[in-house]
Amino acid sequence: MVTDDIKTHAEEIIALLGEQVSGNISAEDIEGEITKFLEYGVPLDQAKQTILKKYSGSFSTSYPAATSRTLLRDLEPNMRSVKILVQVLSINPKEIMIRGDPRQIFYGILGDESGTIPFTAWHEIPVEKDDIIEVSNAYTKEWQGNIQLNFGDRTGIEKKTKDDLPKEAFEPQLVQVKDLHNGIGRIDLTAKILEITEKEVTVDDTQKTVYSGVLGDETGKAPFTAWHDFDLKKNETIHLIGGYVKSWKGISQVSFDEEATVTKEKKKKLTVETTPTSLPQIAALVEHPGRYDVQITGTVIEIQQGSGFILRCPECNRVLFQGNCRTHGTVEGVPDVRVKCIVDDGTGAVSALLDQKILETLFHKTLEDWKNMKPDEVYHEMQQTLCTKHLQIQGNALADRYGIIFIVKHAEILTQDVSEEAAQFIETMEEEL
Repeated sequence: MVTDDIKTHAEEIIALLGEQVSGNISAEDIEGEITKFLEYGVPLDQAKQTILKKYSGSFSTSYPAATSRTLLRDLEPNMRSVKILVQVLSINPKEIMIRGDPRQIFYGILGDESGTIPFTAWHEIPVEKDDIIEVSNAYTKEWQGNIQLNFGDRTGIEKKTKDDLPKEAFEPQLVQVKDLHNGIGRIDLTAKILEITEKEVTVDDTQKTVYSGVLGDETGKAPFTAWHDFDLKKNETIHLIGGYVKSWKGISQVSFDEEATVTKEKKKKLTVETTPTSLPQIAALVEHPGRYDVQITGTVIEIQQGSGFILRCPECNRVLFQGNCRTHGTVEGVPDVRVKCIVDDGTGAVSALLDQKILETLFHKTLEDWKNMKPDEVYHEMQQTLCTKHLQIQGNALADRYGIIFIVKHAEILTQDVSEEAAQFIETMEEEL
């Protein structure tokens, strides 16, 4: 048995066990157990079933085959033996590192009449974009608050025709920006282009130009990515039919390609509120994490480690540790400064990240000024200037398993009138009493 194959089977078992069961079990432990079974001549399927029963105590002695199709909207985390009928909306290869070894996986979006879902295939699969496929023995996981479908080595794929899917699967939903959410399916949206940039990316070893930016209507704003040149211009209004929505760390993003229909609405003028959404309490982010272009106010209660003067990898921009990048090894670091801090308002807290541009504005200094200081002096200055200060920040709130990370686009230190705030507090308490 090839070592890479054992790793694949171990990862599948970890996924099938689910987070609650597998939290204290490592993939290396499972690999070791599979290897022992194989050395004693136990068939692979029997070995895997024995390990599943050992750690879960509730699995049957075989992989149960789903007999009926499940709609994407009905999928839940940690489901096994999933059977679905879907269209492949997108599929892309990706190289990842697993315990130091490179490995190619495939990821994309699937859709049916109930919505869409992201998927990951841990090996090459015989499908292309727009294929209609019936998938059996897939399994689900939860990643950053979203359900994701996974294809393992026992997942079956059968090509179908467009007639096998209900016609509703191909009909877009009429939505506004406020309605956008992960898994909504194809959309019919009229919005104004607020920002747009282009960049080159590599897809299947081919250079491709993608266009990304921000669109909005009277109900809100959202980031977008266009995988085709629709000749989009800033401030023009478009009517988009056929795009879909995916979520990144809780923020809904619109994505569309050459199969979408984009019409320029020259006569229709949308009024879009360009200022950020002001949230009265940080608790609003805790209750509904993942928000685009919002503004909050709180007190800086901690400057976290990793703040101050840093060096970044010139290739991937990651922060170096002792002169090394975890991907590119020993490199000549690029100087930078940043602050990672905790902002709290009594109702909740976020971890805020302030970059060089923002810090130069707050401290009235340049990178060259900080380069001429000792690293501990930089950190001490940032702590003295920001800690316990009332800070108003604007940016994007990203949600992950560790909480809320606020990527700050603009920051301002607010002057507090303690006497006035105390008087207001006393007045409020008296009214309540």
